[in-house]
Amino acid sequence: MFASDRDSERATSIEDYQNTCTEFIQDISKDYRDWIERYQLPKDEEVQRNTGIDDTVSKTNECIFKFGNTIKKIDIIMNDGINKMAEITAGYPFQIDVSSISQKRYIIHGEKSIKLNLRSYPRQMRRVRLCNYDKDNIFLLSSSNKIDVKYSKTSFESSDLLNEFIVINPIQFDNEEVISITIKVEELENEVVKESRGYTTLIIAR
Repeated sequence: MFASDRDSERATSIEDYQNTCTEFIQDISKDYRDWIERYQLPKDEEVQRNTGIDDTVSKTNECIFKFGNTIKKIDIIMNDGINKMAEITAGYPFQIDVSSISQKRYIIHGEKSIKLNLRSYPRQMRRVRLCNYDKDNIFLLSSSNKIDVKYSKTSFESSDLLNEFIVINPIQFDNEEVISITIKVEELENEVVKESRGYTTLIIAR
């Protein structure tokens, strides 16, 4: 028997679903590599993005096997990896970093408030600000249990340097809580948006 999440009928066992999803991550990564090739980037940039894709495949699949003990958790980890591959494929024309306790992209954290440090630097003569992920959501957020997110409204004001904290408070803890958050930042020139990019982070609270 395995954990009975709502969509568990898609697999006969957790192990089967883990294998299905890790194979899918491996397969879809080929599409992202094809897109990188189509961009005809400088060789060093092409290598850097492909290395990022390979690293995402490896770490995502490792997390699926290590922490994906329910269908819901596997789905969160898989979709997190897909978002990361899309972001790496598109690249970052301006700098965005999200970190917690010296970890980036994949964060192992204790069962307590999770403080994410968002730092973003624009290119010359431009500014940056936090923006909504889409018209309905400030962040793209998935979690295996309920969580609360706090952030400063000043993050939505354009500045030369974005250095803010986003705090995630788990309301209900499961064994090894799985959380994925995508934070989106805009780069502006004369208060006109020129670029926007998302940065996806997987958090394991245990």
